[in-house]
This record gives sequence, C-alpha cells and structure tokens, in this order.
Amino acid sequence: MRLLNGAPTTEALVGLPDGTDPVNDEHELWFFINGVATGQSNLDLLARTFQREVVGIHNITAGFIFDLLECLIQRDLDYKTKDIRIGRAQLRSALAAPATKKVVLITHSQGGIEGSSILDWLLTDLSTEAVSKLEIYNFGNAARHFSNPLIKSPSPGGVGEGKGGRGERVIKYIEHYANSHDFVANIGVLNFTSPQAQPYADGNPFYGPVFIREGSGHLLNMHYLDTMFTMKDGRVHDEGNEFMNTILQDRRDRGEMVNGNGVKRIKDVSRLWQYRNGGGPKDE
Repeated sequence: MRLLNGAPTTEALVGLPDGTDPVNDEHELWFFINGVATGQSNLDLLARTFQREVVGIHNITAGFIFDLLECLIQRDLDYKTKDIRIGRAQLRSALAAPATKKVVLITHSQGGIEGSSILDWLLTDLSTEAVSKLEIYNFGNAARHFSNPLIKSPSPGGVGEGKGGRGERVIKYIEHYANSHDFVANIGVLNFTSPQAQPYADGNPFYGPVFIREGSGHLLNMHYLDTMFTMKDGRVHDEGNEFMNTILQDRRDRGEMVNGNGVKRIKDVSRLWQYRNGGGPKDE
C-alpha cells in the first residue's frame, strides 16, 4: 500500500470512482486531508461513496510518535507546519478560481486540526464571497475549534430561516461525524461540543452540528464510512443504515423543530448524505 501521508512526492494523489466518470468537474472540487498513516484506500472509498474525483492534500508522516507531537504543536500552539501551508495554497487556489462554484473539504483525525488551521488562515486571506464556496465535513475531528464567523446577525426578536437564530455565517455547511468511543474524537470535537464538557472548553468556537454514532473505532474506512455510508454492490444503501436512520431527539436544528412535527432521522438533516452515489443537495 502506498501511504497517502508517506514520503514527499510530486505525484497527484487522487481518488476516482470505479468504472464510471466522476460527476464533478472544474465547477465542483473535492479535497481530503488525511490523518495519521492513511492509505490510498481512503481516497478510493471516498471517491466511490460520493462518485466524485477527490484530491488528497498531502499530510506527510514522520512516524506515529512524531505525528502525535506534530498534532500537539499544530493544535495547541497553532503552528502552521509545511503540510498546513501547502494545504492552504491548494484550497486558496481552488476557492479563488473564477470557474469554481463549490469546494468540498473532507477531513479525518489530524486532518481536522489542519483543516481548522487552514480555515482560520483563509478567513483572513480571502473575501467572504470566495470562502463561502467552501463546505466542510469532518470525521473523528481532533481539532479544538472550528471557526465560522457571523456575517449577518439575526434580526431582533426573529429566527433566521435555516440559521437557528444564530445569524448568517461565512460558511453555510460544516458537519462533524464522531464515534462516541473514539478516543481522538473525545479529545477533539466531542470534548469541545458536549454540554458536560463546556466548562472546560475555554469558550472555543466549534461550529457545525455533530452527528454521533454509538460505537468505537477511529479508522476512516472501517469505523466511519463503512458504518455511516454502508455500501452494497458498489452503491450506498439509499434507505440508509443503523446510524443514518437514528431518530434525532427534540431540538432545534437550523431553525426547525427536528422532532416536533414528525420524526426526523440523521439522514434527513445530514447534507453530506445527500451527496452519496453522485447525488446532490435538494436545495440546488
């Protein structure tokens, strides 16, 4: 297996769907930032799941121990390592291109730390119009924050449609997926978003809904994609799976009652789910 985060290379790291052309083109670009010891198989499964060409942003490994040290430096000292600088350049170029209408970024594990750092940089480096092309979907996110500044506050006494009363944000869609017993997620996204952890969260902004699967494991293919986007005969089950069919509790999500006027499941509010098998969001 050729490691996605192996030795530096000039070769483009790309995942392509099997036996068919990807449904995206230069108007819709997909990127993936990997975690520790990630293989080409992750890119390939992402490409098959969503029927898109997915470009890998190269998070190089220095060995397991040094990778953990790098995570601490990136996350807690906010140091922009070479991986982050290269990733920022790739995403900046994609977002700034006039032909680009949408950029989808998927991250896993340490990739969430790098994605968070790159996002902070892009928010100061590009116009709101350019950054608003971005959508971000994270699995087992190890980051300690995920920023998404307000560009328009909610009207007094009103609830913005689709905004949950929180006002309009630069990036319209950020989602996090986590296993409840994933150690990395528990020191990252789950630590900084769960109600019981809020006193220790230092006020860090962590924007976006968190969809939690009861289970363990941190590997992207085995513990996340295979359980959340289960495939049969080369296609994701349109009827869903145990995770996607989980009924959401009563809560407000993007300005609507999730379970007040009828049952809603994770697949009903997950935007990433709509991209399965080459599909797209219903609002486009």
